[in-house]
Amino acid sequence: MQHSPSLTQLVLEMQNSAVFVVGDVVLDCYIHGSVSRLSPEAPVPVVLEGERKYVLGGAANVAANIAAMGARAVLCGRVGRDSDAGLVREQCQSLGIESHALIESDTLPTIRKTRILAGYQQLVRVDRETIAPLTPADEQKIVLQFERFLAGPGLKALVLSDYGKGVLTHQLCRTLIETARSFKIPIVTDPKSNDLSRYHGTTLIKPNLKEGRELLRSWDATLSLHHFDEEVDAICETIARQSAAQGVVLSLSEHGVALKVASQTATRRYASRALQVADVSGAGDTMVAFLAMATASGASMSAATEIANVGAALVCAKLGTATLASSEVLQALTSDPSLRAAHSPKILREESLPVLAQTLRRNGRKVVFTNGCFDLLHMGHVDLLERARALGDVLIVGLNTDASIRRLKGAERPVQTFESRSRVLAGLAAVDFVVGFEQDTPIELIRQISPQVLVKGGDYTIESVVGAEIVMAAGGKVEILSLVPGHSTTGLVEKARVPV
Repeated sequence: MQHSPSLTQLVLEMQNSAVFVVGDVVLDCYIHGSVSRLSPEAPVPVVLEGERKYVLGGAANVAANIAAMGARAVLCGRVGRDSDAGLVREQCQSLGIESHALIESDTLPTIRKTRILAGYQQLVRVDRETIAPLTPADEQKIVLQFERFLAGPGLKALVLSDYGKGVLTHQLCRTLIETARSFKIPIVTDPKSNDLSRYHGTTLIKPNLKEGRELLRSWDATLSLHHFDEEVDAICETIARQSAAQGVVLSLSEHGVALKVASQTATRRYASRALQVADVSGAGDTMVAFLAMATASGASMSAATEIANVGAALVCAKLGTATLASSEVLQALTSDPSLRAAHSPKILREESLPVLAQTLRRNGRKVVFTNGCFDLLHMGHVDLLERARALGDVLIVGLNTDASIRRLKGAERPVQTFESRSRVLAGLAAVDFVVGFEQDTPIELIRQISPQVLVKGGDYTIESVVGAEIVMAAGGKVEILSLVPGHSTTGLVEKARVPV
């Protein structure tokens, strides 16, 4: 049983990654209020303050996106010795971000961006920051923290989140990149400096279109480009050459994303998946976080870019600096028709089940499980699956592999291969996920999923259903559903053998 890993598979594997995020830490403050009059002192609105909310921004928002997906995030950057630093650490603790690698400055404040909003309209932003490079001593502290991270277990990646506030000095970038390369872990860089030599050798570099245009103009102000596609190609090729990155991921706002792999001639484009845009704040941080988790998990640059494009689109639909839960991403992947056609996101490998089950339980989803060969799909199958799905929130179907069916039904079966059967099942609206099993029974799948409802069709008794004792011992239910008379795969096979 072989099939290409889907984006759903990738999302589940990303949760096992560990990412060390280095960069400029920002505390975002949102003051929500209402406006009913203009000030008598100046022609400006008077805001009656309501809710005040603090969220992590800059490099800290990258870490927040990683932690929200269930992966391990270690945040390293500079904060002051002030109350805002305490708020940053509190936010990290509540989100599950490791903040022990943060370094404190005696002279510089924690960077804060305060936004004042009336309804959904941002009226003004007030920034508090002092831009200054790290001291050599602080650079060394960060390098030591990174080396400790590398000594630990897990699938790792490094993120350089540069907001141009002074943390990512040229020397620090060079040291971190060279160290990461020596350990053969991927590096994802969100650049700010026009001097791309500081990021030389990064795995992926992710500027946005505005940054890309500025970089292109700074290197060749006389370059004449007549079409948008030509401009995108020129930006990607120039950044790839200047940074020696293995890949350039250029975010293009409503035009989607472009990927230029250094070893390939063509620049690949991915259409925007944003159905609605409430706020683009932090979408780049989400993209960087997803690129890092995906490459840490061994994904190709193409797959990493596509899943990052999906994540950025989803976060754009949220107001303010926001993150995503893995369940939101899984839902988007399995409901998008174009993604279903390209990637079969419902088809999973067995080793992903523990993470999937944990994700579904964490989000309060009621899981239903059933299994079978589903060799020639017929009306009886569809009826059973639709009724099974109605018993919960998510239906997972265990599918016998070809070898398993041959042992059970003889050398002439199955009629269709596992790949064909799994794709047909995945095309049904009632089915959320399909996973194959090599054994004669799905007992191992049931142990790993621990569904709340176990469904079988036909003349079974609860005592004869494989896995029934496991489900009931965990407080779940076993449901025996009647089959539609006159419909069976065996009957169809026999009918096909009769000459017409």
